[in-house]
Amino acid sequence: MIRQRGISPLPCSNAGPRPPLLILAPAILFICFICAGCLTPGIRYAHNADMARQSARHYYVPANWDYREHYVIPQDRLRRIIDSYRGTPYRRAGMSRKGLDCSGFVCVVYKELNHARLPRGTGGLRKLGYEVGASNARLGDLIFFRGGALNMINHVGICLDNKRFVHAATHGGVIISEMSSDYYTRRFAFVRRLF
Repeated sequence: MIRQRGISPLPCSNAGPRPPLLILAPAILFICFICAGCLTPGIRYAHNADMARQSARHYYVPANWDYREHYVIPQDRLRRIIDSYRGTPYRRAGMSRKGLDCSGFVCVVYKELNHARLPRGTGGLRKLGYEVGASNARLGDLIFFRGGALNMINHVGICLDNKRFVHAATHGGVIISEMSSDYYTRRFAFVRRLF
């Protein structure tokens, strides 16, 4: 029997485990790029005017500044979104162009307008924002109505001004109605301003 010594097989590309550094290299490189992006100075907001003057990257914002007070609803865009839904049929629990109910209409309009995720249903919507008088209603305010056997708040629409509102009605789908109509005057509850 003849034995050969010292002969080893030629290295093969799939022989043995790969070195750990080659496996981790893409992950390490990705983390380095992320960290480099985080380390670059960004825009900062300061509640102190002296601090804001020290750097061109700081903007002064008063300590009592409230974005909701200064937010302006883009009225032209809101009107275009509302107009695009006019005539959409009513569908209970609907939240698409195939069909909407009243709170679904409000939710999809505000989601399209500014990516706001509003509560689904009049019970959650009625808690948002703050109450304003019907004579002070403006475009974008929510208007609520009572109805049903228990006279609870069960309908919501979006004000176009202090005389008209748009809503998803059970008969007619998304329509514009007058606040002064006898039907809605008797059922009116309040107007709430989100922004």
